Amino acid sequence: MASDHFDPLHQLVKTRYGDEAGHHCDICLSKLAGDVGHSCRACNIDLHDACSGYFKETISFFAHPWHTLKLSRIPSAAVGRWWCDLCMEELPPGSFVYRCALCNFDVHPLCTMLPQTIHIPQHPEHDFRMVPSSGNCSMCDKSLPVWHYVCPCSARLHIGCASGVASPGQDDDDAADGEVAQTTSSAVTVSKHRRRKAIAKILLKTSIRIAINAATGGTASPVLDVLATVFS
Repeated sequence: MASDHFDPLHQLVKTRYGDEAGHHCDICLSKLAGDVGHSCRACNIDLHDACSGYFKETISFFAHPWHTLKLSRIPSAAVGRWWCDLCMEELPPGSFVYRCALCNFDVHPLCTMLPQTIHIPQHPEHDFRMVPSSGNCSMCDKSLPVWHYVCPCSARLHIGCASGVASPGQDDDDAADGEVAQTTSSAVTVSKHRRRKAIAKILLKTSIRIAINAATGGTASPVLDVLATVFS
């Protein structure tokens, strides 16, 4: 990401966040406490140093090959709710998203790190490729979102099931950790935390991390290291 975050009048400033800081990165949505990042107080933007360096202003992405995606920000006062077209989870107001305005295609920055092709030990005969399709998951038998992993023998898997981690919304394992929402506002906070934690766990699985580093030439490692520290 450019240091001016698309506006030359507002430069991102190197910032050290205290251990008790309540800020979250507006790209990966993970906490910044005790970390070094970049911020713009005028725009209320906070970013991990790794995220600001890795996620570029524009990218090409296999799930939307027709147009370049531009790193954009969901308006803080957005009307209605915005959704990631890959994982189908909500895009929080104020967060960054890769977007094609022509097609209204939006995707979480972290979701763009998911590899297009993976190999899983439970099904060693074929590689799985992420494609748009329909049906039920061959592992958990639950309904699949549009984008999921499919192998040549027609086995279909949730992104989470393919990695051995429950996908966002598939279970309530965080509720078992004591994260019970008491109000509508806290329910939204818990939902965001579950998504962040689930996606991070998926990206940090050894097989997925190896695939990501192979696809990016290792340039994604700093972002994965941040996620490993936050969710260890």
